[in-house]
Amino acid sequence: MALTMVGILAGCGLRLETPPPSPLTPDVLESARQRATADAVGLEVLAAAPAGDPAGDPADPVLSTRRTIAAHAREHVTQLGGTYRSGLEPTTSPSSAPTPVVTPGAVPAAATPEVLVDRLEEAAASARADASSVPDGPFARLLASVAAERLLAARALAAAAGIEGPALPQVVAPDAVPGGLAPSALSELVAAEDAAGYGYEVVAAKLSGAARAAAVDRALVHRTRAEQWAELAEIARTGFDPRRTVYAVPPGLEDPAAAAALARSMEQSLAATYASLVASADPELRSGLVDALAESSAAAVAWGAPVPAFPGLPERAAP
Repeated sequence: MALTMVGILAGCGLRLETPPPSPLTPDVLESARQRATADAVGLEVLAAAPAGDPAGDPADPVLSTRRTIAAHAREHVTQLGGTYRSGLEPTTSPSSAPTPVVTPGAVPAAATPEVLVDRLEEAAASARADASSVPDGPFARLLASVAAERLLAARALAAAAGIEGPALPQVVAPDAVPGGLAPSALSELVAAEDAAGYGYEVVAAKLSGAARAAAVDRALVHRTRAEQWAELAEIARTGFDPRRTVYAVPPGLEDPAAAAALARSMEQSLAATYASLVASADPELRSGLVDALAESSAAAVAWGAPVPAFPGLPERAAP
C-alpha cells in the first residue's frame, strides 16, 4: 500500500516534503573572517560624514581622517573575502517585494570622533586576538595588519580631534622562540633590528632637539630587541651572530627630511619582517610578533608616514 501511494504521488507531480538544509557551521577560521569583515562594514558606516554635512571642509583633519578610515574599511572587506552569504536567505519575488521608503536627504548615522575611536580600538583588539590564535598563518598575517591599521587609525583620529587615543601595545619578547620560525628568519630579524638601531644612532648624531631625542629612544628599542632575539635564538656572540659594527646608511642625514625618510623606511621594513614572521609562527607565541608589527608601523607614522590600509604588507601598498 505504501509503495502504491508513493507511486501515485510521483505520478501526480507531487513530492514528499523534506526539511530545508541547515546553514553551515563556520569553523574557527571562518568565524574570525566573519568577525573582521563585520567590524570593517560597521566601521565604514560609523566613519561616514556627519549628518547634514556630507561634503564638509576638505581641509578638516577630522573629516579627512574619517574618509581614510572608511576607504580602508572597504579595502579590508574586499581582502577578507566579503560578507558571508549562506545561500539560504529567504527570497521574495520582485512583485511581492515591499517598496523601500526613502527619506529625502537621509544620510548614514555617523559616530562622533569619540565613539569611532572607541570602536576602532575594540575592532583592533578583536582582530589582534584572532591574529594571535587562528591556525592559518597567511590569514593571521592579514588579520595582524588589519588590527594594526585600526589601532593607527584610532590614534590618528584622536590626534585630529584633540581627544585621548589608545596606547600602543607593549612589545614583550617571548619566553622561547615561536615554533615555525626558521633559524635563517631569526638571523635576518636580529640583523634588521640591529641595523635599525645603528641607523637611528647615526640619525641622532645628525639631528638635534626633539627629533634627536626620538631617534635616541628608537635606537635603544631596536638594539635591545636585536639582543633579545639573538639570545632567544642562541646565536648571541657566536659565529652565527649576524650583527655588525657598521651598517650602510644613505648620505645627507643632517637634513631632517632625509633623516625622517630613513626612519620611516627602517620601521616599515621591520613591520614587513614581523608580518612575515606572523605568517610562519605557531599561534602559541605569535602575539608578540603581532604587537611588534603594530608598534613598528606606528613608529613609521610618527616619522611622517601616512597610515596605510595594510601595515606590514608591502604587496598591498597603495600605488
